Amino acid sequence: MKEQLENIQKILEDPNKISKNELKNMLRSFFSKISNHINTYIGDFPTFIEPVYLERNVEIGDDVLLGPNVYIGSNVKIGDYVELSNTIIFDNATLGNNLKLENCIIAPESNLNFENFKCKSSILSGKADSEKDLNKISL
Repeated sequence: MKEQLENIQKILEDPNKISKNELKNMLRSFFSKISNHINTYIGDFPTFIEPVYLERNVEIGDDVLLGPNVYIGSNVKIGDYVELSNTIIFDNATLGNNLKLENCIIAPESNLNFENFKCKSSILSGKADSEKDLNKISL
């Protein structure tokens, strides 16, 4: 799993080096091998639809739905009323409140510091205080 995550993270450096179909196949392969890993997290009691994999020091807000097929890296903060499915969030990312992400990849160190956002099949990155400031590449 770690090797597949590293390969996906390398793609984030230059997403134009791989076709959208190749990336979708990589994600499909990754999620087919993910297993449940929910030992500890900080925050309220989210709803989990397996499989969900949480690394260390994940902070989860109120009324959050995770899954199916969600990987969350270390030191990630997730706001209130967030729904994630078929999504990878790399280390040190922050998500605002009332976000719904499906089939997305969040790059490391990203900060989505805004609310009321829905997104499907995209790579999201950067530090953004609004949707228009967000670096978004559709898959």
